[in-house]
Amino acid sequence: MLLTMLLLSRGLLAQEMLSLDEAIKIALEKNYGVLISKNEKAIAKAQNNLGNAGMSPTISLNASLSTANLDSYQEFNTGAIQDRKGATNFGTGASINADWTVFDGLRMFAIKKRLNIAEGMSEIALRQQMENTIYEVILAYYDMVRSNELIRAAQQNLLLYEERRKIAQLRLEIGSDSKVDVMLSQSDENRARAGIIQLELELLNARVRLNTLLSRSVDTDFKAADTIVVNYNPALDELKKSSSSGNTALLWSRQNETLFSESIREARSNNLPFVTVSGAYMFNSTQSQAGFVFLNRQNGLNAGITARWMIFNGNRNNRLVKERNLLYLNQRYITDQVQLAVDGQVYVNYQAFLLNKKIVDMEFQNLRDSREVLNISLERYRIGKSNLLETIETQKNLEDAQVRYINALYSTKLAEAQLLRVNGSLVK
Repeated sequence: MLLTMLLLSRGLLAQEMLSLDEAIKIALEKNYGVLISKNEKAIAKAQNNLGNAGMSPTISLNASLSTANLDSYQEFNTGAIQDRKGATNFGTGASINADWTVFDGLRMFAIKKRLNIAEGMSEIALRQQMENTIYEVILAYYDMVRSNELIRAAQQNLLLYEERRKIAQLRLEIGSDSKVDVMLSQSDENRARAGIIQLELELLNARVRLNTLLSRSVDTDFKAADTIVVNYNPALDELKKSSSSGNTALLWSRQNETLFSESIREARSNNLPFVTVSGAYMFNSTQSQAGFVFLNRQNGLNAGITARWMIFNGNRNNRLVKERNLLYLNQRYITDQVQLAVDGQVYVNYQAFLLNKKIVDMEFQNLRDSREVLNISLERYRIGKSNLLETIETQKNLEDAQVRYINALYSTKLAEAQLLRVNGSLVK
């Protein structure tokens, strides 16, 4: 017996004790969804530059080399004739060219603003992914805590079943009860043991789900907290204010509004002139054995300016501007709709949180009463003042009260997590 206790204690010590804060930290560092969102944010940041906005000049370097071996026959108006067999031509050329659009109807500034918005939206997307991951971690973590509490309650109930069976066996031996009471007690005890096994399977599923969220081996063993503690006391007015400024769905929709606004500026830019400045330095050299010019060499600078203004294109651009104005208006409607939805979520989850806290208080009182009634009933059954059916009923009431109380605590914790997510407080 001592050896068994020592082995069990060593096994418990070997288990990692994982707090919720530690689980969230690991998830934010290793969760694949978060890592992907971080890379997408890095991509958006890399794309946000002056070159992609069209504000930078383009510079290119060109070079060429050619040779030919030709038969040449030429008659000139002077009467001279030149006939060459296997005349060689050799040419080289190089140039460096620069082009810079100095004005495009302010389109480049609208594009740069759009790139800024896209980078900002990638940050919001990352925050959304982090919020969702944290929320899923909280659910999985407290699902483990709930399963552990249910297992502990079931193990306590198993002791009561064992005690009840012993009482029934004793009463049978002294002739005050029938064998039916013993068999019923044994059946209930077996059912309780099977229930514990089922709860252990649910605990395993919750542990695997949490390990998956933490991107670590699914068979990693660890211990979670012992109890569910609710100490969150929000105020509805503060929740409304914080959700309006911190809810990621609202922030995303407002960024989309700005994005559509800049798309209107891009479309309007086509109604204004485009001005491009270009310059180049060129070098060309050609050698030919046929003809009067044996060597032709040119090098130097050239520059130019080009202006283009679309006067009429079938009103396509005007229709595009009108279309984007309507898209912008629709996005404003969507933002208003999201705001209403967020307000509804805040109100419903706040009320659910308060109601669940009331249920927790009531179920706690029911649990205390049920435990006291069962103790009295067991003692009455022990001394022969009540029958087995009364004891079975009181024990079932206790089991139901335990499950309701633990589930009420879990539901309250989920409502708390949902409130923190909707007002943007999950990510510090």
